[in-house]
Amino acid sequence: MKKFDMGDGPVSQNLNGATIFVKLPTGGLFYPETHPLYEKEKIEVKMLTTKEEEILTNVSYIDNGVVIEKLLENIVLVEGFNAKEIFDIDQMAIMIAARIDAYDEDYPVILDCTSCSTEIKHQINLQSVLDNIQQPEIERTSHNTSIVELPKSKKMVEYRVLLPVELMSIEKTVEKLNSMNIKTSHNQEFYKRIILSVDGETDSQKISDFINNLKIKDSRFLLSAYQKSLPKLDTVFSTACPACGKVQEGGMPFQANFFFPEF
Repeated sequence: MKKFDMGDGPVSQNLNGATIFVKLPTGGLFYPETHPLYEKEKIEVKMLTTKEEEILTNVSYIDNGVVIEKLLENIVLVEGFNAKEIFDIDQMAIMIAARIDAYDEDYPVILDCTSCSTEIKHQINLQSVLDNIQQPEIERTSHNTSIVELPKSKKMVEYRVLLPVELMSIEKTVEKLNSMNIKTSHNQEFYKRIILSVDGETDSQKISDFINNLKIKDSRFLLSAYQKSLPKLDTVFSTACPACGKVQEGGMPFQANFFFPEF
């Protein structure tokens, strides 16, 4: 089943109907209530045109690593949308859906055999990727948070998932505090941002004390649980080398022909 269709809202009318609707793998969950994507199962996206092609080939954007950010901000038709505040899984779904609409669902990739270096040609069906959403392994609460029991301390920890912009800010916080001779680490600041309660206790100082004394086994378990808390798109595929027969597996690469296929 397609994850997008023609729009007929006011934004669509302004663009002469040249929009699609993209289903978000997160379903709009995990975003805070003030976020423009909060509880949105699908969003309206502008079809790619020559204007978007100009963005994709803009040398300044490429050099500064902001091509995808600029593209998303140009095509996502949601008021208040910020490309830095979207989960990677939703970003990928938007990019794939836009690419399918612009060209088609077939995406040819070229790989090198890890055994004999022979060039391998493989074709990925992008619609199959969009259709294969893997739900989180960790159950959500009614508040879209997660709760796990730590194996060492047996504490019940409730935590939330951070937006990419929040994750990026952690390193800056660590550097700033360390420059002020306030000792901290990436993990400590990460836990301070994600942990909402410990055995129901929400006091920030008590949570901070808990984090400072977190056992390594519990820490590794919590990190593992966190990584399983968001939906995923299954982009893994396998291919066999035509020369030596070696079978290799990996995730879908984003090569130059993703948005610029050869005809």
